[in-house]
Amino acid sequence: MLVSVDANPMSPLSSFRKPSKLLKVIFEKASIVDGSGGRRFSTDLALIGERIARIGDCSGLEARQRIDARALVLAPGFIDVHARSKQRWFEPRSSAGSLAQGITTAIDGACNNGLSVEQASELRGSLRLNLALVGSGRREEIERGACGLGVRFDDAVPSEEALRVAKGAGIPLVVHLRDRERALLAALDEALALARRCEMPLHISHFSYAYGADRALVHVALERIDAQRARGLPVSCDLFPYIADEAPLGELFSPAFGASDRNDETALAAMLSARLHYGERWASIWLRGVRDERDLADLGASIEAIAARRHISCERAALALFDELGAEAPLLHRCLNEEDVATLLSADFTCVGTADASSSFDGDPFRLPHPRAFGSFPRLFSRFVRVRQTLSLEEAVRRCSALPARIFGLRDRGEIREGAFADLVLFDEKTIADTATYDSPVRAPIGIRAVFVNGTAVHGVPTGEIAYPGRILEKR
Repeated sequence: MLVSVDANPMSPLSSFRKPSKLLKVIFEKASIVDGSGGRRFSTDLALIGERIARIGDCSGLEARQRIDARALVLAPGFIDVHARSKQRWFEPRSSAGSLAQGITTAIDGACNNGLSVEQASELRGSLRLNLALVGSGRREEIERGACGLGVRFDDAVPSEEALRVAKGAGIPLVVHLRDRERALLAALDEALALARRCEMPLHISHFSYAYGADRALVHVALERIDAQRARGLPVSCDLFPYIADEAPLGELFSPAFGASDRNDETALAAMLSARLHYGERWASIWLRGVRDERDLADLGASIEAIAARRHISCERAALALFDELGAEAPLLHRCLNEEDVATLLSADFTCVGTADASSSFDGDPFRLPHPRAFGSFPRLFSRFVRVRQTLSLEEAVRRCSALPARIFGLRDRGEIREGAFADLVLFDEKTIADTATYDSPVRAPIGIRAVFVNGTAVHGVPTGEIAYPGRILEKR
């Protein structure tokens, strides 16, 4: 039941005698999906400043702007729980790919890939969307309001002091599993054991099962998580709704292998190791970045195709590319199964993370980014709500908003209610879809009509200038 302004003393309108002079925006007759997972309802919604002022009939009120939202869904802005933008936050144009898909808050730093506290402090006043940080284990990052503590088991695990401080701060462990292939269950058990020992919530970043033929393995993993949740351990995870993952070229070889100290013996060992692991997979591993126009013939090609063109083995082609482009050259691995993605999405503790950098639409002629940087959230609604019907629309909105806000302690975010921050996305549920593909990834989604961050339009609504309403979100 909706309450009137006068009857709700907590409403932002209640402290003003003449609210009609103060309203910023009114969305008229929107189909509101509030993020709770509950049924939608149709009414008006008004903004004052950065917050939602009223949910209910606003026909008698005036505002600077009125938006006809009939036949459109108004939802909380989407929260990307696994952004990897690093220095790109200093380039405001790079946020365009995130904003275009409805992302209003990005959580950066999972897998120990984020900004430092010092770097983040320089961003104030220059963000187009909100930014929260997962700390890498430094005490000052946790004390400055990190929303999680990053753990990457193939690197050093955080110190006991960092774990103790993070536990006191009430933030989750944000874990990159050691293995997402055949040893997935052992890697999952390792993460669960650390969370139990520390008595801390656990969030698993880009949870997936790669290169596997055992379709039961994902179900077993979810059963183990369910068992721990039943015992009181908060466990959640995120994924991106695609069947290809991105990794640097250097991951094809042993971490100890390098170009500087190589000899024939180490090169042979590296190629043999790569053959054992990827021998039947080279056709599904594609090169996504080159140096200049001389290498454009290889851009987007599989390792198998590049090897055939050079008349050498796939292993030798991979090694040649390592020498030519370096260990950080991006590769795309077609290594996941959509049935597994749908199975993981069916778990009510799974949310969405792009696992990528926010990008601009300018494009780099020598790089093909992953389409997830431009279409992850719209793809959830087009592929897994409309087509596969894995989730209802209301539940999909919850996974993109209230669920991640609760996991990471983002107060007054991720839900539509009076007094909450006005991070909002207005979209057409019948047409929202990703258009980015593996061959043409730098393409905007369709069906998203407007995006607001802290009450300010940042996408879809003409404003005449670029707005910077984003802020650093600190867990307190």
